[in-house]
Parts: sequence; structure tokens; C-alpha cells
Amino acid sequence: MQRAGRLATRRPAVSARAIAWRALGSISVAVGVIGVFVPLLPTTVFLLIGAWAWGKGAPQWRARLLLHPKWGEPLRLWLNGRRLTRKSKWSATLGIALSWGVSVAVLGLQASTIAVGVGLSLLLTWLWARPEPR
Repeated sequence: MQRAGRLATRRPAVSARAIAWRALGSISVAVGVIGVFVPLLPTTVFLLIGAWAWGKGAPQWRARLLLHPKWGEPLRLWLNGRRLTRKSKWSATLGIALSWGVSVAVLGLQASTIAVGVGLSLLLTWLWARPEPR
């Protein structure tokens, strides 16, 4: 009799697909958190990937990430209308400019660093064209 009660309280089995999504989300969020402390390692993009993956494999984990006091609001703004705050745009611009500057300082101004600079300029143009929150 007790055994039947124990079976009734078991959690449903998690599929291999959900485990894979959870793993991708967890790795992405971990890299994003590491990016907070490691210069030039992006944070937001990995948190966005983590939120996306957790949405497929662990919606409750995604909800907790989106409610995080520091990262929740920027993630929600992006997920709900691809919006960025002006502060986020300036932070991204500064980080991109610094990383390109380091590349030029280390490698010199050559065709490859110029090509990267053009690509990063296009990225910044796209980024600054994103709407800001109301």
C-alpha cells in the first residue's frame, strides 16, 4: 500500500530532448555569468541563448532568469520587442571599440583588422537602430 503512494508522488520523467535543452541553457548561462568577470567575454548574448534554451527545456528556469534583479529587465526588453536601453547601446559600443582597438594594437592595421572593423561598424549600426524602451 505504501509503495503505491510513493509511485503517485514521483515526478514525471524528463525527456532526453529536455535534458539537452537544459544543458545548453545551463552552459550558456554559466558562460554569461563568467563574462561578467572576464573582460571582453560577452554576457548578454549567452544569457539570451540560455533563456531561449531553457524556454524549450525548463520554462520555470527561464522564468527565474527573466525575473533576476540585475539581468531580468534587459533580457525581457530584448525578448519583448528587441529593445535596448541607451546605456546598453553605449556599453556595447565601448566594449566593441575596445576589443577592436586591442586587435589593432596587437596585430597592427592590416586587411584583416580593417575587415573586422568594418564588420563591427555594421554591427554597431544595426545595434543603434534597435528601438529603446518607452
